[in-house]
Amino acid sequence: MGDRGAYLGLDIGGQSIRGIRLEEDGKVSRRAAMPTPASSGAEAVLAVAAAVLAELGEGGAVAAVGAGTPGGVDLSGRVVGEAANISGWNGVDLRSPISRSAGASAFVRNDGNLAAFAEWASRGGRARALLFVGLGTGIGGGYIEDGRILGGVDDKALEIGHVIVYPDGRECACGRSGCAEAYASGPSIGRIAVDLSPRFDTALARAARAGAAVNAREVYAALAEGDELAAEVHRIAAEALSRVIASALAFLAPDTVVLGGGVLKGATSLVADVAALAPRYVYDAASEGVRFEAALLGADAGLLGAALYGASTLLSREELLLLGGRAAEFSIGR
Repeated sequence: MGDRGAYLGLDIGGQSIRGIRLEEDGKVSRRAAMPTPASSGAEAVLAVAAAVLAELGEGGAVAAVGAGTPGGVDLSGRVVGEAANISGWNGVDLRSPISRSAGASAFVRNDGNLAAFAEWASRGGRARALLFVGLGTGIGGGYIEDGRILGGVDDKALEIGHVIVYPDGRECACGRSGCAEAYASGPSIGRIAVDLSPRFDTALARAARAGAAVNAREVYAALAEGDELAAEVHRIAAEALSRVIASALAFLAPDTVVLGGGVLKGATSLVADVAALAPRYVYDAASEGVRFEAALLGADAGLLGAALYGASTLLSREELLLLGGRAAEFSIGR
């Protein structure tokens, strides 16, 4: 692949700004992370991003940098719409300051699409059409077809968490009711456990009634111990997620569905349960032969996707897939 230099990946989130330096052999040689000054305005956030990139750039030449952000991104690399509770983020030009800070060409996309891109590349391009669903504080998604991110207008496609699965259902942070995110995101899983706790007499129910903090982590830890409340909450989350993924099967016709994000760390049965449930809500041909898989890259998917997307502007498809496969091997082996 030559001596082009390393590929930097940047993930701008509401809580932290993280970055990696991906070398040409697939190793992540440096990592950097700093808290996001989300309430201090866009200039403060860009200053922290510049500091993260400066730390990553100390390792030598940089060939390209990719950056992910929540929300929409237009073709010029400008944020379209509010995102991640970062004050003044709408309309911010990300590409120019990131390029200046890194001293290399910069490419900005929605973070869910970049996570999907990493999962596609890490599989050696085996998936012709890959749908990625990330379950964390919210629910995001990305779609890759034949190696291309299909992001719709301004990269705003695949906001799968805000598809309504139960009209007039639980209130969602977006202002609507009944969205998938209101049932299957990490915080929502915790809230459902608290709401249902009066109906159960289990360890999780008693902890919830006592005011203990409950999130998906606690629910799935309890599920591993056979907790009945946790089992009911998991059933509700899996059902909602299956309904929205079934719709995606009909609209997008993927051959691979990948579930990722922090919720998957404890939810060991979620992939299998969704694989069993989703076909009930869509016509047979839409689900035939579809592979349901857990994400390979965990919390690194967005970061590696950003770095690999930057690399894709310089490498051939074969070189990119080789780099993606190596990066996955090193990431999984960490």
